[in-house]
Amino acid sequence: MSDLPIQKKNESLSLISTDEKFSKLDLKEIGLTTSDLVAVESVHQELADMNHATVAEYGKNIATKTATYTDELLDLVQNKDLDATGQKLNEVVTVAQQLNTNSILSPAKSSGFLGSILNRFKGAKQSFDQKFNSTKEQIDALVKEIETSQQGLKDRINTLDRMFDGVQDEYKQLGVYIAAGKIKQQEVQEQIAELSTLEQDAQTNQKIYDLNHLANNLEKRVSDLQVLQQSAMQTLPMIRIIQSNNSMLVDKFYAIKNITLPAWKNQISLAISLQEQKNSVQLANTIDDATNELLKRNADLLHQNSVDTARANQRSVIDIETLEHVQNTLIKTVNDVISIQKEGMQKREEASIRIKALQGNLQQLVLDSSQNQPKH
Repeated sequence: MSDLPIQKKNESLSLISTDEKFSKLDLKEIGLTTSDLVAVESVHQELADMNHATVAEYGKNIATKTATYTDELLDLVQNKDLDATGQKLNEVVTVAQQLNTNSILSPAKSSGFLGSILNRFKGAKQSFDQKFNSTKEQIDALVKEIETSQQGLKDRINTLDRMFDGVQDEYKQLGVYIAAGKIKQQEVQEQIAELSTLEQDAQTNQKIYDLNHLANNLEKRVSDLQVLQQSAMQTLPMIRIIQSNNSMLVDKFYAIKNITLPAWKNQISLAISLQEQKNSVQLANTIDDATNELLKRNADLLHQNSVDTARANQRSVIDIETLEHVQNTLIKTVNDVISIQKEGMQKREEASIRIKALQGNLQQLVLDSSQNQPKH
């Protein structure tokens, strides 16, 4: 009965200590606020009886959820429906481009140009009407298929909203586990420091060794959770970018379906009417029009070729962005190599010191063994 007040006093002191340690953490860095203290204390209890199993399992459930969200995100990015939507849009453009109004002016095989020009126009007009009707049917069929893909994009936007909320929650939970783990690390170090002040014997040394081993494992586990939390933070903007891309695809298709395609159909219909008017013009004017059209086409082609050639000629062989990327990569490579070399030198120096300690221990063991040999 006399131990109960002492136990309560120790628990009270432990609570104050946890509160103080929590307030000293960089809460902003791990996505927490002072209001998260209760959650951190609750998770902190998971490490009350710390052993190899509890450290190994610490935060594992949160890590599993985060990995699940990452897999789902990759599935959405790699979803073949996105490629299918783009293919359908390209098919619409290809089908529409198959209608070439200039084909009406294409020469027909005939023994006499002046005598057959009206028949040529009539035949071209009938052929054009057939192509127009066939193309219209193809476009209408493709639009229905794309509408299905468009609905899929809308559904994925809602799915990504739920995923975003879930990842935010996992980010917060990971922060709670990181904070509780760091507090436990401080407590373990305090225990080690306290044991180090006691008289050293085999039992005390073993406790210090075990605590150091658990502390190292816990530090590695907390570090892994920090990596997962950073990965979760990177996932959030990725989700928003994918949602934005999906929204832009949906809006783009609305524009194509409601503005572009009707405009195509109207212009093609106007082209037919205009061609019928043109067929009533005298033969001489038709020949002049064909001549003028040829000259204009050549002028337009000359202009386009000249502009394209000038642009190609003005472009640098190597873009400045490419040079910047190469230089930045070279600098990073050199810095990384130097860092790795320094780290290797430090590890080798530490290993040399430890080897000397091992050699000294072994020599002392041999010396003690030789002195303890029985004398004959």
